[in-house]
Amino acid sequence: MKLPTLFVPLVLSVLATATALEPWADQKLPLKDNVLLWLEAARQPAARGARKLTPAGGPLDVWLDGSGAAHHVAQRRRDSMPVWQKAVGGAFVRFDGKDDWLGANVGADLQSATVFVVAAPRANPGLFRAFISGAEFTHNDYTTGFNLDLGGKPTPTFSVLNAEGAGFNGERNLLTSQLDFGTFHVFGFISEPGANGVRLFVDGILQGRRDRAPSSMKIDDLVIGARLYSNSAEPVAAASPFDGDLAEVLVFDRALNEEERAKIERYLAAKHSGLKVITGATPLVTVKDPPPVQMFVPGFSVRELPVQLTNINCLRYRADGTLVAGAYNGKIWLLRDTDGDGLEDQATLYWESDDLKAVIGMTLTRPGDPRGEGVFVATQGRILFIPDKDGDGRGDEQRTVASGWEKQVVGGGGGIVDALGLTMDRDGNLYFGLGVSAYNNAYLLDAKQEKAAFDLATERGTIQRVSADFSKRETVCTGIRYPVGAAFNAAGDLFVTEQEGATWLANGNSFDELVHIEPGRHYGFPPMHPKWLPGVIDEPSVFDYGPQHQSACGFVFNEGAATFGPSWWQGDALVTGESRGKLWRTKL
Repeated sequence: MKLPTLFVPLVLSVLATATALEPWADQKLPLKDNVLLWLEAARQPAARGARKLTPAGGPLDVWLDGSGAAHHVAQRRRDSMPVWQKAVGGAFVRFDGKDDWLGANVGADLQSATVFVVAAPRANPGLFRAFISGAEFTHNDYTTGFNLDLGGKPTPTFSVLNAEGAGFNGERNLLTSQLDFGTFHVFGFISEPGANGVRLFVDGILQGRRDRAPSSMKIDDLVIGARLYSNSAEPVAAASPFDGDLAEVLVFDRALNEEERAKIERYLAAKHSGLKVITGATPLVTVKDPPPVQMFVPGFSVRELPVQLTNINCLRYRADGTLVAGAYNGKIWLLRDTDGDGLEDQATLYWESDDLKAVIGMTLTRPGDPRGEGVFVATQGRILFIPDKDGDGRGDEQRTVASGWEKQVVGGGGGIVDALGLTMDRDGNLYFGLGVSAYNNAYLLDAKQEKAAFDLATERGTIQRVSADFSKRETVCTGIRYPVGAAFNAAGDLFVTEQEGATWLANGNSFDELVHIEPGRHYGFPPMHPKWLPGVIDEPSVFDYGPQHQSACGFVFNEGAATFGPSWWQGDALVTGESRGKLWRTKL
């Protein structure tokens, strides 16, 4: 949509340049120098009252600047005015994504800058919907100034934040987290010349970085809620309107150091922590005696098993209907329904061992297996087989069927999470994952970050296959970080759940994933790097679970004699989101 080119700065009774913050601005701001622009939605009633303007509320003709520099952003077309809204814990300005924007003539020439935006995008239909943009007169923002936008392609979740400008032009997604639309976050953007001079932070966490060539950012015009560009013969105009809410915009005319940036982010986070939209709907009321699990699909009942067990993280049903439960603390239980009410009410101990730690993977033998009835578990340094030779319902021995892989440089889970994600194919071959050597240093870089010790031939960060007779172990694929869950579907295809890696590696996989495993492939952790790991192809996931750090863990395919839910759920993957308390149904 073409937006109007009319761009008229607000003229007030006093046009003198000021250096002190406006008296109505929040004086608790940790840094009061070098503030180029400060737009506080919650302070607008006081700001407008001080200048005897019409009260805040409804269409916003001007968003008054608290910096003291009188860079007030304005809009003279009524149908392009965003709307100021009061909210629980503050206020925000809502942009409709159609033609709303605010603008000002700033006349700044910046070698570096720091921009903070407290925003909640509602949708991303594509075409570079922007928080903020600045440019030289009649020139594009991405060549002369800067812009922060949601990227060129539509996205179903908030997963792209493009930062480009003078010396760093060209679309580049710096957002490594996946966020929910409609939620407020503090976005911090620093731009200065040099290697990794452009940096993005979300809620104080570093996201992506990019280099910036020697340049200056000319901010003659500045717009809020849109971009300034034209890729045709038509003049540069406000375009790509933002669909979402802005609570605050704060711009410094220099690059803040780490301590200063952190102070501002903490200030903004505390200031807007309770920000919620007032909808006028009936207030939510806490449900009395809520169910242990809340189903979002009607027709289900949820009941808690009348047994008291701890550390359970592996569940599998035997062919006779017995539920086998593996615990992180090394205990394995058999659960049975003794009174026929559909709930397992009796738990008997199948196996316990003092040296069995961190069980994060379990599979069972099937009827007719020549190895007899038993349980396989993945644990620290070993794959174990615990058979019940005499059929008395208890394991008889703890037999190591695979071991000998190299130790981790930095182990996960306090140093004991090692082998995990155990499953078995129809021929009795075992498949399991080995966590990466160092989750916080994927390429194994030295202290000076000049050399990488990572070797693609390592067994760490791979899926391993053990033959049914335990005589052979081999690497199936590489590039796997921590595959907590593993399962074969009815067609014989192997899938694993993979933990997100961007928290520890900026260009690692941003989200928890469901991955289809094929022999000889590389699945992106660590990802291809022109210096540290050239020559690999990073295979994409089947499905991503967001926002970031969901901990997609155990899963099963909804197949077999007894399936869960309606018939049209058959064949779907049922995946647990451990850290967020979710259960997903994923249709392939």
